[in-house]
Amino acid sequence: MLRLFTSAFLFVLLFPAISYPLEWARPATSSAESGPEPPRLSSSQAVEGQPSALSETLSDDMVFVPAGEFLMGNPAGSDGFEDERPQRRVFVSRFWIDRHEVTNSKYSDFVQATGHRAPANSNPAATLWENTKPLSGIEHHPVVNVSWDDAGSYCLWVGKRLPTEAEWEKASRGTDGRKYPWGNEWDYSKANSASYWAGRTVEFASGAEWDAFWVKGEGARISKEKGIKGEVLTLPVGSFPAGVSPYGLFDMAGNAGEWVQDWFDPNYYKSASLSDPPGPAKGAVKAMRGGSWLKPALSLRTSDRDWGTMDSRPSGTGFRCAKDAR
Repeated sequence: MLRLFTSAFLFVLLFPAISYPLEWARPATSSAESGPEPPRLSSSQAVEGQPSALSETLSDDMVFVPAGEFLMGNPAGSDGFEDERPQRRVFVSRFWIDRHEVTNSKYSDFVQATGHRAPANSNPAATLWENTKPLSGIEHHPVVNVSWDDAGSYCLWVGKRLPTEAEWEKASRGTDGRKYPWGNEWDYSKANSASYWAGRTVEFASGAEWDAFWVKGEGARISKEKGIKGEVLTLPVGSFPAGVSPYGLFDMAGNAGEWVQDWFDPNYYKSASLSDPPGPAKGAVKAMRGGSWLKPALSLRTSDRDWGTMDSRPSGTGFRCAKDAR
């Protein structure tokens, strides 16, 4: 399947402020491994020359994912894209990962403490922040309009890091290879996506159908009437408790897409390590996961991969952080 929207140019004309890669886009087995002691920040983990969040206990809003194998990628013959194949059984060491996407409120603390730039849209009129604070009412929405560097800087400030693609996917789907964080059947009521806003119990049948709704039809009106600044349709993190992953993570499908650590290479799975794959050694773009409020179900699958340039600040992309479990 070709990962491409045929009317991307028209989409940009209609939604000039949405800088997002326009790509069409059973419970898990329990583990006997108990979690390590909750990690805490030390002074050595602070960013040199900047205030730090030393008072934060990393496990307050983090989930422990035990070491073990899981099915990564998408099998041949299923829906999806070639960059998700071949499906492989991959070992991932134990780690911690944020239960929720980083919110505007938490990111504002970072901006105010460090002087780091605030999130901004390429269209100033669509920017969701005023100086160092988000607009009133969206404090608990996931932060968006942040670059890969912005996301990494925040994670470093709180003594964490961005998750790898393998860590992110394991946290999203567990060990049984499920298609969505909640199971194998699409349910529009379990994630903030284009289907949720369309009220569709049946998923868009094709990119053209999604295009007809979101770009050329009803979606544009919904975004204008209900979106923040007449555009962005994020919701408070944790708004879909029925859609949590096997490990209890929220919004691993939809709401905001998420930057991860790896460079993106569509052929990486063909030669990647089967133990803690670190991602390609170099690349031109960074990987994103999870889909967003803008995307259809196909882009919210646990195996779906997306990408963006390091300096892009999409209206549909945020992040969550991870931490090694020693």
